[in-house]
Amino acid sequence: MELQQLESKISDALKKIEHPTYKQSLGELNMLGGLEEDGDAIKLHIKTPDPDRKIQIALEAQIRGFITKLDLPKKVKIKFSVDETLKPEDIGNRIRGVKNIIVIGSGKGGVGKSTVSANLAAAMAAKGLKVGLLDADIYGPSIGKMFGLSGKQPLFGDGQRKVEPPMAHGVKVISFSFLLNPDQAVIWRGPMLGKAVEQFLYEIIWGELDYLLIDLPPGTGDVQLSLAQLVDLDGAIIVTTPQNVAIQDATRAVAMFQEVKIPILGIIENMSEFVCPHCGKSSHIFSKNGGPAFAAKYRVPFLGDLPLMTEIMESGEEGTPFAIQKESPVQKSYNEIIDRIGVEVERYR
Repeated sequence: MELQQLESKISDALKKIEHPTYKQSLGELNMLGGLEEDGDAIKLHIKTPDPDRKIQIALEAQIRGFITKLDLPKKVKIKFSVDETLKPEDIGNRIRGVKNIIVIGSGKGGVGKSTVSANLAAAMAAKGLKVGLLDADIYGPSIGKMFGLSGKQPLFGDGQRKVEPPMAHGVKVISFSFLLNPDQAVIWRGPMLGKAVEQFLYEIIWGELDYLLIDLPPGTGDVQLSLAQLVDLDGAIIVTTPQNVAIQDATRAVAMFQEVKIPILGIIENMSEFVCPHCGKSSHIFSKNGGPAFAAKYRVPFLGDLPLMTEIMESGEEGTPFAIQKESPVQKSYNEIIDRIGVEVERYR
């Protein structure tokens, strides 16, 4: 095998090895320094951003694992040299390329949180924003269906241990449902949930995003705590309905986010009124003004209210979020909510 061919194959191999510190492939870090003949051997030069010898030994073992498969006639010597110009910017617990990461939660199920998340993401994309949506409700994932991506989905990788998320209605979507058969149950405990969330955050090719929205499971459990530890979140949105029982549960969500130091960007009141599909008359069937009163009590912004409509339910079943189907008061409400979210994110930046 010619030296040039070998260098090309090794270059491909380095794209599949992730640096444990910088969470990028050795190819992305441009660590291949070149090859040269060295008597009866071939010397492979690897540039490294830092002098940590333990990391170098671990990387050398992975590189040799790939080289062994090439069945070379000569042995290969690997030489590391430090080149600090390769060291990427330290972004902490961020996702490279993602400007804002926002979680959407509720104190209880049944308030339409996932419907709000799906419509909010689609409305953001319709306004020209680059948006990703992560369905972190591992026990009851429903986001995929709302985007017309029902059941198990074919997922494609880049050869570097990362997966390209499906795109629907301008939104990059990833959901645990994409990995499961429709009737398959998930019976996992905390550590496994945390690992799944970590993979969804860092092993997905999100690219450049203005917003990554994360649809949380109901309540205040393992997934919420794992997220707070794994990634720097720019804020939380709480979805509630007007009645007292929902407001009481939303109080627990506020307390949790405050405990883990995540800014609360605001409250969205869903199902604020029922709009009759026949006469168009509105009725406050779940009480009235619960969301605004809750926001005032806890001194957090009220982002807006959304009605209960048959068309919104039907759009979720059909896989096209209602907020982007046609001009309507609902679309206007989502656009106003998006503008208010932008203001609040900047306030905490």
